[in-house]
Amino acid sequence: MREPRYSILADIRDAIERAKRGKLALYWQRAIQREYHCKKVAPAEQQAYEQLQSVLSEVPQWSDEEELRSGMEEIGGGVRFCHFWTDHDSMVQLTEDRNGEFTVAYVLDTDASPEMRREAALLVQKELAECMQEWGISLQNAPVPEQMKYASLAEAASHLMQILNDPESITG
Repeated sequence: MREPRYSILADIRDAIERAKRGKLALYWQRAIQREYHCKKVAPAEQQAYEQLQSVLSEVPQWSDEEELRSGMEEIGGGVRFCHFWTDHDSMVQLTEDRNGEFTVAYVLDTDASPEMRREAALLVQKELAECMQEWGISLQNAPVPEQMKYASLAEAASHLMQILNDPESITG
């Protein structure tokens, strides 16, 4: 029995609706573009993709950071630190949920050169160090265990800073 052929039509239609409202962040634009270009598309998918491109050319879209902030506010949380790159698909973020617990997320684009990955990690380390100084937090000397949630901003920021010391281990 043949597996059903995956159609990205539903994803494109959803993207069109979000784009009409100006709420299709660059990350999602790139995800749709990658999916579209990685497969043989049906005429309906091609037509929908062209419609999406038309909407994107006419309606300014919010940034990845605006999308993240909005999503966190909707669930009662907030964004403490984030950096999204426009020249490659990489991001780093530190968020706080409504319970006061912190989460770190990071992706460095595997298609970026090793030099670009190192530069990206160094840039974020510098920005995060400045934020930590503003927050009155010093980098912990002991390694912080990798976990899903952190009870303190100091642990989460220290873990993120330590991860950035080895950019080649961060994949996306």
